[in-house]
Amino acid sequence: MQKGIYMNKTNKYAKKTGLLLGSGLLAVLVGCTTYVEAPRSPQVYAPAAPVEVPPTQVYNPPAPAETPVYVPPQPVQITYVIREERDFYQPLSRYGRWVSVGEYGQCWVPSQVNPDWRPYTNGHWESTDAGWYWASDEPWGWATYHYGRWDWNPDFGWIWVPQTQWAPAWVSFHEGGGYVGWAPLHPSQRFARDRFEHMRDKPVAPRSYVFVKERQFLEPVRPTTVIVNNTTIINKTVNITNIKVVNNTVINEGPRTTIIEKASGKKVHAVPARDLRHQQEAAVLAVQPKTLSPASPTIQPPAHLPTPSEDKARLERLANEAKIKAQVEAQKKAKEQEIKLAQFESARLANEAKLKAQFDAQKLAVEQQLKQAETTRLVNEARVKAALEAQKKAKAEEIK
Repeated sequence: MQKGIYMNKTNKYAKKTGLLLGSGLLAVLVGCTTYVEAPRSPQVYAPAAPVEVPPTQVYNPPAPAETPVYVPPQPVQITYVIREERDFYQPLSRYGRWVSVGEYGQCWVPSQVNPDWRPYTNGHWESTDAGWYWASDEPWGWATYHYGRWDWNPDFGWIWVPQTQWAPAWVSFHEGGGYVGWAPLHPSQRFARDRFEHMRDKPVAPRSYVFVKERQFLEPVRPTTVIVNNTTIINKTVNITNIKVVNNTVINEGPRTTIIEKASGKKVHAVPARDLRHQQEAAVLAVQPKTLSPASPTIQPPAHLPTPSEDKARLERLANEAKIKAQVEAQKKAKEQEIKLAQFESARLANEAKLKAQFDAQKLAVEQQLKQAETTRLVNEARVKAALEAQKKAKAEEIK
């Protein structure tokens, strides 16, 4: 039974194999004669339904690490903007006090300085493209040595009069006899038509000058290293002050660098004045309140400045003082005039007495001369008469 089933399956497999072989042989025979391509049926495009495809993610490998290059930060040049004299009130109040001085108004007086202190004696000189720059070691030097002027007041000592024009140093220079000296310029000395004008009525007093030897000019300056009130040195030196304005920049030339180099044996290298200015004024901004900015400082006057009512009272007091002073001056002038008239009258009387004495002396001399002449005349007449009498008597005797 099983054998018969197996035989049937074998026969069926043989029939299928024979059919496949016959079909292949027929295809080979046809291919050897000719090839006919069956026509393609036309294809109609039917758009496929949209399929959301996730965005392709491209992997970018990290760039190879490079050695970092250090780029130093560029210096930021900050300038403390000064628009008016009131801009000095707040930054300088911590180092001194503001006082009212008659002809100048509000002036600044430094605190915690020695009684013999004077300006421009704590720092050193730097050569710049704008002349000699005073680099002060005092925290308020950025203002008081580059703006405004100094003057001596008997009530307060050295006072600083604020002004808004910047310069490398507001000093007058002297040079000669191996010495260099400088002194603060007086507030009345000013510029006229881009030229510095010296006021004849307010010259720089000789006591204001300090001196150092030419070879020490580049060294740090201290109150103990400068020479003051030495008339011998002052008489040996001459005024070499040369201040001018070039492109709205104040230039104070002072002693020539060739002379300083020869005396000190050091090479003088000039630096831009604006760099030194920015360096000092940037330090000022660092200690100011955060509400201030370099472009628009909001500075309020100190609390001790007079209010409008106090200012009015002060003006009235000053007017009264000026009136009293005028009256005193008038009385003084009247008294001086009286003294002058009395002196003139006394001199006139003295001259008259002198002239009278001379006249009397001359008159007496003339009278004596006349008297002597009269006496001489009488003596001569008596002699002549006696001689005539003698001749007459002699003649009479001869006749007898």
